[in-house]
Amino acid sequence: MRLLHVLRNKKYLALAIISAILMAIIYPLIQVQATGGVSNLDVWFAVITPLNLILVIIFAMLFGIFLSFQIFNLRSKVCSVSSKTTSSLGGGFATLLSIAVPACPACLSIATLLLPASLGIAVAGFFLRYSSLLLALSIAILLLGVYLLGGFRKD
Repeated sequence: MRLLHVLRNKKYLALAIISAILMAIIYPLIQVQATGGVSNLDVWFAVITPLNLILVIIFAMLFGIFLSFQIFNLRSKVCSVSSKTTSSLGGGFATLLSIAVPACPACLSIATLLLPASLGIAVAGFFLRYSSLLLALSIAILLLGVYLLGGFRKD
């Protein structure tokens, strides 16, 4: 697979690892902003469901892989412009969706800070109810982005 070939390059592997770690650190920090900030970080880790924690870890890893592979394709110019554009839009949407979805049941969505109160509460309720499904959807969109970039094709 092209993806494995790219990740054998130490530069792109390091980029994937660093961006995955950064996403794993930044994700909970963004999530707690709507509910009191960094002082509530311990609550986030205490109440997150095991399923959502696994999904967040998978999302962070795939984010790193996707970002690294996207940068490789942009630099090497081996992928069509439409595939790069579609993949970039999909990856950006997946990241925004994942960040907007509160992974812990005690957290509010970051969307509640950006929307009017009544709409923000309704959106937060929807996101809380379907958080696992929306996180899985974000993962699927990232996988689709890697697919569109040709990551699963044979060399």
